Amino acid sequence: MGAAPSPPRAQAKRAWRIAHRWIGLVAGTVMALIGLTGSVTVFHREIDAWLNPSLFTPGEGPARHGAADALAAALAQDRSGRVSIIRLPDPVWPVLTVNQTRRGAHGQERWMVHVDPVTGRVLGARVYEASLTQMIYDLHSVLLLRPWWGKELVGIAGLLALFSIGSGLYLWWPRQEGAAALLRLRRRPRQILYLDLHNLAGAWTAAVLLVIAATGVWLALPGVVRPVVNLVTETRERPPGPAERFAWPPRIGATEAQALAEAAIPGAAAGYLSPPSPRRNTWQVGLHGIDGDPRLRARSLVWIDPGSGAILGRLGEGHGPLGARMEKDLIWLHSGALFGLGGRLLALLAGLALPTLWVTGLLFWLRRRRLRQGVPRPAMARAV
Repeated sequence: MGAAPSPPRAQAKRAWRIAHRWIGLVAGTVMALIGLTGSVTVFHREIDAWLNPSLFTPGEGPARHGAADALAAALAQDRSGRVSIIRLPDPVWPVLTVNQTRRGAHGQERWMVHVDPVTGRVLGARVYEASLTQMIYDLHSVLLLRPWWGKELVGIAGLLALFSIGSGLYLWWPRQEGAAALLRLRRRPRQILYLDLHNLAGAWTAAVLLVIAATGVWLALPGVVRPVVNLVTETRERPPGPAERFAWPPRIGATEAQALAEAAIPGAAAGYLSPPSPRRNTWQVGLHGIDGDPRLRARSLVWIDPGSGAILGRLGEGHGPLGARMEKDLIWLHSGALFGLGGRLLALLAGLALPTLWVTGLLFWLRRRRLRQGVPRPAMARAV
């Protein structure tokens, strides 16, 4: 007589197991790399300041120079270079930093100019793309493949990670053992040790991993996620453009734009300013949250007409549609910074969990394969 057919639940679980296994084996290397580099990028600003102390050490005394002086210092070095952002000092980077696109020997390059807020002196300028922390960040966000669909590949890896985490939870879910399964670690045989390590790493970090993977997909594939979210709430704030054409320098300077933005959302201090450009002819000012962490430079945004100083739009602190506010905070939720140091540490551990899951899953599969090939089935059953 033939073997009795498997019940539908067992067949479904087997299909989930096969899908989970092969996603891990095929895409696990990329997911592990994204997780490992993501753990570093959680603290990339602190690491950058530690590696380059001369660029991030201001003089002694009160700050006398602001965004307008930093903008002038960057343009004095390269008048044709377009300034994209001016960051104001905060506890991690206590100096003014300016991102500027300059034409180099190999095309457009992203530079960063560091200005002392006490003396106004330029502490240094560098090709920021060539710094170690930015290279790790680019490896995490675009796999160093920015011109070759790198961002889209990271988004696809995030979708696979969501499926892998969900299927792993389904396969592991303890229906009889309950909470004891969260602590179980059997050391022998070795195959079972690998399986328990794999299960524990996934079970303990699953909730954080799901949030990080979902926000990572939104950041990498906004064109895919936005239409879905737009079914419920609008995801983009579209401030009206100014009547006048782009002109440089703008009539409203950096200092005045900062003051207007801070007045528009009382209690919030500016974290960065983005000057007008031909593509977006407004001042965009990011502000810290009201009485919030000064490391979060853009809990709210204000757009200002560079000709008249009129407030064209606000986003955050109760202003703007929910979807747009959610999208604005994605980067802070993705890195855990939205919840302070504790949230960032959780994000770091979750990032490290991805290479742990890949290694333990691979070792389990190799050990199981070796046993199947070299050990008779009854003996293998006793070992497992």
